[in-house]
Amino acid sequence: MIIFLVGPDDYRRAEKKRWFAAEFKKKYPEAASGIFDFEEADGIARFENFGRGESLFEPKKLAIIENLYEADEKKAAKILDPFVNKKSTTILCSERKSPNKALQFLLEKPSVVQEFPNLTGAEWPAFIRAEARKHVAPLDPDALQFLAQVYAGQSWGLVTELDKLASLGKTVSRGDLEAFDLEVAPNYFAVLNSLKSQEVKNRLWALEKLFATGDPPPKIFNMLASQWKEKIPALAAYDLAVKSGKLEYEEVLVDLVIG
Repeated sequence: MIIFLVGPDDYRRAEKKRWFAAEFKKKYPEAASGIFDFEEADGIARFENFGRGESLFEPKKLAIIENLYEADEKKAAKILDPFVNKKSTTILCSERKSPNKALQFLLEKPSVVQEFPNLTGAEWPAFIRAEARKHVAPLDPDALQFLAQVYAGQSWGLVTELDKLASLGKTVSRGDLEAFDLEVAPNYFAVLNSLKSQEVKNRLWALEKLFATGDPPPKIFNMLASQWKEKIPALAAYDLAVKSGKLEYEEVLVDLVIG
């Protein structure tokens, strides 16, 4: 049996993964279980040994597979295929993205598939409200709305923040959040566009914001190159300088901003 959890919402997906593992153990307390990381050199071999063994005293098994896509796809497909209809062994996979062609069969019946997209619309504040209750960090309406903006698409970051806010021991206000130096992330493309401003101070502000996102300088440079058509010759020259080892992308971006 295959249980496949898929989607970019890492927190909810991880919670469901823990839930499945706990429920399995509750239902089959004597069952054998193991975690097999396919990124490790012996991960697949350990899984194959686990899957082959049969015991009258351990009729049920649970195999949790980590980093499925790090293995050779065809090899992984070959060893997992026999377990699709094998009721004695449950394979639990959790990945951000759907598998490529060779492993697509893992998402087909009789597999149990659950998707975890990033929550949007009314579902997102409802999730925040529920997690706030769970973490004993009640929020007033303004605080909830502010957190919804700050952590849009980042459920794990939200829950980590609620853990900290619980220490306040009171209903959290917008002012409390601002005291924690939280701020709404600016629109990425709007900030990128500000790098083309006529004002140096605006360009410096934009570059600081982009560096703060954690995106690597090469990504920022390439995004800027795709947006700033009139600067293509200059950007091409900068790119050549980087690739010849004369400059770093971070230096190039600073030079563009202050030049």
